Amino acid sequence: MTAPPTNNNCIVGQLCYHHDFGHGKKSKAESRTLIATVLTLATMIAEIIGGWLTGSMALLADGVHMGGHTVALGLAAGAYYLTRHHATNRRLSLGSGKIGDLAAYTSALLLGLSVIWLVYESIQRLLNPTVLHAREALLVAVIGLIINLLCAWLLAGSGDHHHDHHHDHDHADSHSHAHQDHNLRAALVHVIADAVTSVAAILGLIAAWAWGWNWLDPVIALVASVVILRWALELLRQTGAILLDAEAPEAMRDQVRKRLESVPASRVVDLHLWSVGQNSWILVAGVVCHGDATPEDYKNNLDDMPQIHHPVIEVLLCRECDPAQMHTHQPGNAL
Repeated sequence: MTAPPTNNNCIVGQLCYHHDFGHGKKSKAESRTLIATVLTLATMIAEIIGGWLTGSMALLADGVHMGGHTVALGLAAGAYYLTRHHATNRRLSLGSGKIGDLAAYTSALLLGLSVIWLVYESIQRLLNPTVLHAREALLVAVIGLIINLLCAWLLAGSGDHHHDHHHDHDHADSHSHAHQDHNLRAALVHVIADAVTSVAAILGLIAAWAWGWNWLDPVIALVASVVILRWALELLRQTGAILLDAEAPEAMRDQVRKRLESVPASRVVDLHLWSVGQNSWILVAGVVCHGDATPEDYKNNLDDMPQIHHPVIEVLLCRECDPAQMHTHQPGNAL
């Protein structure tokens, strides 16, 4: 079947849809996450080999522990690559942006499992105290903290902090939340969590070395576990909502509704706005119009919101009502 002929003025020739949703370019976050992964991997290998050769169980244990964070950082780096590599893959109808959120969700699960292990080990140490080689373990903890701080510096400096200042100022918090890179945040949370445990270990080891307070090390670890678990649960909540196509924050939805209803004699009766990746949203809306507006009139009001891709606006024309009698939309009101 052949396509119908078009002339130079036909809109078919003017349309150009892009389906990468802005995820086709290599970002600074991807490069720095890869560097952090390689750095953590090298430290893990060095600690395992050093622990094996010297017979240091503390060094060997920390090397295995670093292996878990290597997996988490590698997961984040791999997600960036896959997101970019499959950005134009049409089998992914809404783009590849959720790969990062899936990786972040998995990383949060791994972090939660590591917390369970840390709590178990800490309780065992409290119930069954063991000999603590404080001086040796202190050296390992300091090395781990230095590596973690370096990785945290790399990752914290790779975020995309730009902001669309032409948006309404009363919606700044909503857009700030919408711009979050959950994949980057998951990698950063892993590194910071490890840094927190390193600091806790250093404090506990100093107390054990100076005053013989061996019990303080597992107690501090338990306190750190509560903090890390809160981070993991919050990350699971945010990424889980995106993976389940939860609606955008209410402030952002209100802004979109106001833009659509700024077209004269219009009322939004259905609105779906959900995330398909970092700073990428899909919009499907139904609008009742008591005038002669077209879908393009509504889309034009969204031109300064580039984070909304492929907006689909269904316009239902109503000739029965008097536009002058229309009142301001209130949530929950029906026509």
